[in-house]
Amino acid sequence: MRYQKWLDKNIDDLNDKTIIVTGANSGIGYYSTLCFLYKGAKVIMACRNLEKANKAKRSLLKELPDAKIDIIKLDLSDFNSIDEFSKIIKEKYSKIDALVNNAGVYFMPKVLTKQGYEITMGTNFLGPYYLTHSLLDILIKNKSTIINVSSIVHKNAKIDFNDFFGDKVNRNKIYARSKLAITSFSYYLSELLKDKCKVITSHPGISATNILAPKAGGFSVWFSKLGSRFLKIFTHSPFKASLSIVIGINKENKTNTFFGPRILEISGYPKIVKYNKNSILIKEDLMNKAKELTKKDFSLLD
Repeated sequence: MRYQKWLDKNIDDLNDKTIIVTGANSGIGYYSTLCFLYKGAKVIMACRNLEKANKAKRSLLKELPDAKIDIIKLDLSDFNSIDEFSKIIKEKYSKIDALVNNAGVYFMPKVLTKQGYEITMGTNFLGPYYLTHSLLDILIKNKSTIINVSSIVHKNAKIDFNDFFGDKVNRNKIYARSKLAITSFSYYLSELLKDKCKVITSHPGISATNILAPKAGGFSVWFSKLGSRFLKIFTHSPFKASLSIVIGINKENKTNTFFGPRILEISGYPKIVKYNKNSILIKEDLMNKAKELTKKDFSLLD
């Protein structure tokens, strides 16, 4: 397995740990899952498409025949699906050691979530916000680690709270806003939870994942092929990109640590990076907006 020596040297033993990875069936989520399994964890693959999830599970078991894998359906664009997922988790598992909020969408058509919100912001931010709140009691009970996956594009993003869902901007800017939102949420949550849970933020740099797939991202076939070829030549692999997520599981990490790739935050092995100022400045306004839209309020935490 690639990066085996790096994993042996840099990642804690994860035997007896149970980790939820959203969007675990492909790309960075798949390789994060592979790394966690290699280190001995049991992984709950939280995926929207069960057919693809089971195909990914077969591939993982081919690589690691003794791996401990469960699959539970989760659609982050639907609060009802999140409620059902959270109910199953609490009924089936006595402890969850980590939640990896990885799943996301990019360059989606102008469609809406089940609750009527723009799909990119709804899936990439409101979904993880709602999911984390729904699982908060079991996460706090186990002093779990929450790893929120951002993107390098959040650094230049700005959120207009009068146009929160980006009706006046293009799809690239909506995606960047959604990743700024998840970054700001992560910072807010680390301050709120303090010693109750460890909150880690990660961004994978730039990688050749299936985020440019025509069906997943709304691209034409030719653009998808051209863009994916460019990414494979000039950026690092999804496997290497996933290491900036995987390293977030280590016991030695302090809450509110942010990991990104070493080389200009574009590629390479992970290092600690800085939050941009805007993600800190907007956190109160952002949490008020999220509370309004989801009816979930983290400030009520006892």
